[in-house]
Amino acid sequence: MPPTLVSRIRPRSTVTAHSPPSRPETPPPASTSGYSRHNLQQKWRQARGAGDVTGVARGDAISARRECGAPCQPPSSRGGGCRGSSRFRRERRPQHGRDRGRSGPLQGQLDQTGQHLFCVCGTRVNILEVASGAVLQSLEQEDQEDITAFDLSPDDEVLVTASRALLLAQWAWREGSVTRLWKAIHTAPVATMTFDPTSTLLATGGCDGAVRVWDVVRHYGTHHFRGSPGVVHLVAFHPDPTRLLLFSSAADAAIRVWSLQDRSCLAVLTAHYSAVTSLAFSADGHTMLSSGRDKICIIWDLQSHQAVRTVPVFESVETAVLLPEEPASELGVKSPGLHFLTAGDQGTLRVWEAASGQCVYTQARPPGPGRELTHCTLARTAGLLLSATADHNLLLYEARSLRLQKQFAGYSEEVLDVRFLGPEDSHIIVASNSPCLKVFELQTSACQILHGHTDIVLALDVFRKGWLFASCAKDQSVRIWRMNKAGQVVCVAQGPGHTHSVGTVCCSRLKESFLVTGSQDCTVKLWPLPKALLSKNTAPDSGPVLLQPQTTQRCHDKDINSVAIAPNDKLLATGSQDRTAKLWALPQCQLLGVFSGHRRGLWCVQFSPMDQVLATASADGTIKLWALQDFSCLKTFEGHDASVLKVAFVSRGTQLLSSGSDGLVKLWTIKNNECVRTLDAHDDKVWGLHCSRLDDRALTGASDSRVILWKDVTEAEQAEEQARQEEQAVRQQELDNLLHEKRYLRALGLAVSLDRPHTVLTVIQAIRRDPEACEKLEATVLRLRRDQKEALLRFCVTWNTNSRNCHEAQAVLGVLLRHEDPEELLAYEGVHAALEALLPYTERHFQRLSRTLQAATFLDFLWHNMKLPVLAAAPMPWETHKGTLS
Repeated sequence: MPPTLVSRIRPRSTVTAHSPPSRPETPPPASTSGYSRHNLQQKWRQARGAGDVTGVARGDAISARRECGAPCQPPSSRGGGCRGSSRFRRERRPQHGRDRGRSGPLQGQLDQTGQHLFCVCGTRVNILEVASGAVLQSLEQEDQEDITAFDLSPDDEVLVTASRALLLAQWAWREGSVTRLWKAIHTAPVATMTFDPTSTLLATGGCDGAVRVWDVVRHYGTHHFRGSPGVVHLVAFHPDPTRLLLFSSAADAAIRVWSLQDRSCLAVLTAHYSAVTSLAFSADGHTMLSSGRDKICIIWDLQSHQAVRTVPVFESVETAVLLPEEPASELGVKSPGLHFLTAGDQGTLRVWEAASGQCVYTQARPPGPGRELTHCTLARTAGLLLSATADHNLLLYEARSLRLQKQFAGYSEEVLDVRFLGPEDSHIIVASNSPCLKVFELQTSACQILHGHTDIVLALDVFRKGWLFASCAKDQSVRIWRMNKAGQVVCVAQGPGHTHSVGTVCCSRLKESFLVTGSQDCTVKLWPLPKALLSKNTAPDSGPVLLQPQTTQRCHDKDINSVAIAPNDKLLATGSQDRTAKLWALPQCQLLGVFSGHRRGLWCVQFSPMDQVLATASADGTIKLWALQDFSCLKTFEGHDASVLKVAFVSRGTQLLSSGSDGLVKLWTIKNNECVRTLDAHDDKVWGLHCSRLDDRALTGASDSRVILWKDVTEAEQAEEQARQEEQAVRQQELDNLLHEKRYLRALGLAVSLDRPHTVLTVIQAIRRDPEACEKLEATVLRLRRDQKEALLRFCVTWNTNSRNCHEAQAVLGVLLRHEDPEELLAYEGVHAALEALLPYTERHFQRLSRTLQAATFLDFLWHNMKLPVLAAAPMPWETHKGTLS
C-alpha cells in the first residue's frame, strides 16, 4: 500500500435487517372519543408492560456516559469523548440493527414455506430471505409512524400493518406496494391483529378495549365488539371457519368467546390470574390451549367452555404452541395425544404432555442474561420453529428435533469492539453491549451468536494465525475461542482471576503462546496458553480449559484501558486513566520506562510494526508517537475535536488510522503530521477499529450500533484517474485536429460533451475569427442537439460575467433568440435560472457600451466643430533687411 497516495472515500453498500426504532416512544395521539391523553398513555403503557404490543420501541435507558467535559471512564462505564475520510471505501454493515432505542419484545413471523421472515423495525416491516439473511423489502406506511402490530394472511398473499397514527395498511408485500389504506376507527393504537383461516377476515384488538373485524376482500368493517376492560392484547380465530368464533383476551386475564354470527359474547373463560399470552387450537377444533404469565397452561374444552386440565409450567410463558399429533422421539413425544411447547422467561424451549402435565423435553439453556424468550411461532408446512430472545435475537429451529438452523442478530446496541477473524479475514467478531459475541461471515452475512460470558464483553483480540481469538468482559474473566474450517466457533479456554472488570486484552504476536489482560483493578495478568489448547487433537466437546496467570503486576494507579504487545513478544505497553503509558519487559513485567505528556487519560496504545515507536491515543484529543529508546515524544497529531479512542498503524507503519468519540475516523501521514482523509460515517463514539492483515480493509464499530467495513481503493482510484487523463488527452487531441480542419460542428459537440466551458469558449472564438463568422456560428449552433444547447446556455451564463468573454456569450444568445421559438426556449432545463443570471450582467454590458458610444460621439462632435484661427504670414528675414537698407 503506498504510504502517501490516498483516495477519496465513497460508500459502497450496506447490509441490514431488523433494528429497533431510534426515536423515543411517544404516547399515542389524544382522541375526541372520551379518552383523555393521560388515559391513552396509561393504556399504552399497560399494553407495553404486558409485552403484547410487539415490535414497538421501548426506551430502555442506557447508562449515562460522560462527555469530553469530564474525565473519560473505562469501558465498564464507557463514554467520554470528544469529535474529528481516508482511502477507504465503505463496503457493508454486517449487522441487523443500528438504532439506539431498544425496542419492546420482538415478534417475527414466517410464511408457510419458511422462506421469508417478517419483523418490525420501528416505522417499517422488514422482509428477510431466510436462506441469505438479506432484506428483500422494507415496508413503511405513508404516515411514517411506528408499527404497532402486523399479520400475514394464511395464504401468504396479504400483509396488514397498523401504525400509531391509527391507520391500517394492506400490502402486496412481494411488490412492496400498498393496495389499501384505511382508518382503524379504534380510539387508541391497535395492539394485536390476526387473520381467519380463509384469509378474508381480519380481527384487530386495540388499546381502547375494542375488538373489530374487517373484510379485507370487500373492504368494510363487519363487527365491533366491546366489553373488554383495558387493552385487548390477544385475538385469535377458531380454526374451523364455519363456526365463526373469535377469541380475545384483555387486561382482566379473561378469555372472551365472540360469535360472529350472533354478534354477541358466548362465554367468558376465567381461570388465569395474569395476562394471557397465547392461544392455540387442536386440529379437530374441540380443544384450546392457553398460556399466561401466571406460570400455568390450561387445556379448554370448547364445546362446554370449561377448563379440562391445568398444567403448571413454573415460568412466565410468553407463547405456547401445540405440536403435531405424531411421534417425535427427539422431543420426547412417544405416545399419541396432545403435546405442546412453551417459551418463557427461563430461556429454554420445553415440551409438555397435556394428559399427564409432565415435561418430556427441556432444551439446554445457554449461560448469561438476556436469554429470556419473548416470542415463538411454528411454520407447520415448512417444519420450522422461530423463537425470539429478550436481547432481540431470532433463532430458527427444525421443528421435529429443535436443532438450530439459523441465527439472526436483531439488535447490536452499542458496539464496543470489532475484529477480523480467519486466516484470510473471512469473518468478523462483534462485541456489543451484551454478554454474547456475534460472528459474521462477510461473504454471506451469516451470523453465529456465542454464549459464555455472563456480563458485557468489553474487548477482543485475535491471534496471529486467525483461528484463535480472546475476549474479556465485565464478569472479571477472559475467554479463548477457536473457529474451525467450517466457520463454527467454540469456547476452548477461560481464565478467571481479576477482581474487577477486564477492559482490554492483547494476544501474542509471534506465536500463539500467551495473552495479556488489563483490568479496572489496575493490574495486568499474563496468561500462558496450555499445550493441550494448541493441540489439533483436542476434542471440541471436552469443555473449556482453565487458564492460570503466570504473572500479575500492578501497573498503574487508575484503570488500565489498553495493553499492547510488541511484534517480537518481548515488550508490553500499557495505557491508563492516570494519563501515562508504561513500557514493560516480558514475561516478568519489569518496568522499563514511563511515557508522560498527555493531559488526560489514555484510551489506546499500539506498537509500530516497523520502527521502535509507540503510538498513544488520549482523551485530550491528541495522538502521540514515542521513541522506545529514550521515551521521548517524537510527534503529536492534533485534529480530533474529542477523545481519540483507537489508533492503528497502516501502510507498513507510515500512516496512522484513528477513531474518536466524535464519530470520525482519520487517516494520518506520519512523515508530515498531516491528516489526509476524514471518514464521517458514524453518528457516535467509534470504540472499535481494526485493520486486515493486508491493510486493504478496515473495520469500525461504534455506539450507533453500526459496524462498517471499509475497503482501500487507492489503486483503483489511481487507475481510474490515469484512464481519465488518457481519455482527456485523446479527446483534446481530437478537438485540436477538428479545429485545425475547421470542422466546427464536431468540435463544438465534442467540447460540450467534455463539459469544459473554457474549451467550448475557445471553439466559439475560433469560429468568430473566421471571415464568415456570423453564418458559420448560426449554422453550427442550430445543428446541436437540445441537451447540447442547454449546456451551451449554461456556459453562456459563466462567460457573460466577464467583459472579455461577453461578446461570445451574446453572440450565442443572439443566435438562440433569433432562431428558437420562445416556447421551446422556455422548455430548456434551467432556463429561468439562466435568464436571472444573464439579465443583470447583460444590462451592465449595454450600459458600458452606451457610455463608450456616448464618449465616441462626443469626440466626433469635437473633431468636426474644432476651427483653428488663420495666422498672418511672418516676413522673411531678407525682406526685413531690404526694408532697412532702403
